[in-house]
Amino acid sequence: MKRGAGPAREKNGSGGGATGGISSNNNAPKQIKKSVSFRSDVNGAFANAASSLPDPQDVVPQVKSDLAVLPVHNLLVLGGMFYFGLTNNVEGVMLKGYITSLPLEAIYNYMVITNLKKRSKHDNVPLLILSSILVSLVYAVPLFFIIILLGAPVYGYTTKTILLALHLSQLVIGPLACLYSLDFDRFKILFELEDIYYTIFSHSILSQALLTLGGCWLGVIPIPLDWDRPWQQWPITLLVGAYLGGVVGGLVTMAVRLYARSRTVDASG
Repeated sequence: MKRGAGPAREKNGSGGGATGGISSNNNAPKQIKKSVSFRSDVNGAFANAASSLPDPQDVVPQVKSDLAVLPVHNLLVLGGMFYFGLTNNVEGVMLKGYITSLPLEAIYNYMVITNLKKRSKHDNVPLLILSSILVSLVYAVPLFFIIILLGAPVYGYTTKTILLALHLSQLVIGPLACLYSLDFDRFKILFELEDIYYTIFSHSILSQALLTLGGCWLGVIPIPLDWDRPWQQWPITLLVGAYLGGVVGGLVTMAVRLYARSRTVDASG
């Protein structure tokens, strides 16, 4: 009888073990399936990236009136240089034109500063204008070497190229220095904007600076043409392109703003 009870106990033991195994499996914590949404992650990343982009209104100081900062004095300086014989004495007239344009540029820089929508009350306007002229003199040095690297003639034309760099730096660097109050670190943030071209062409000073450089670059085109005209001397056409480019830049901004205003009116109507 004891032997017969052995297998029964073993059977019961095995059955109890199975029951215990089942109960232990039932009591085991269930695994939760985790799902990852690639779409939500990507959209969130783009949303975070978009929110981290700087606002153009904060990056670029805005002006009250585009007409007030239109560089009409460029036409006066350029016309005066041709009147006093630019084609006959390139170096002499370019030097006189640069010296004569200094007070006109100082008045223009004053108009830029006083025409800003938001301006610090602690800005010393006369000191800022003087500093902008000095900064433009300093930046004429790297501009000279950039012009040389872009293919300007060196032998026999160094003085003319230096004068071109002075004119170009005064047209571009001076107004930008007054616009940003010499804070060029803030100016660098401009290149991080997503719609940089619209920001430039919808701002008078930025558009003038870009098209001044572009007009100077395009001014190279007539020089190699076989026309044998006195105005084809180096660097007259580049000088003309720079001065006219600034005026065109101001007009382009006025056109862009007028177009954007009309689109806004159409959308609201």
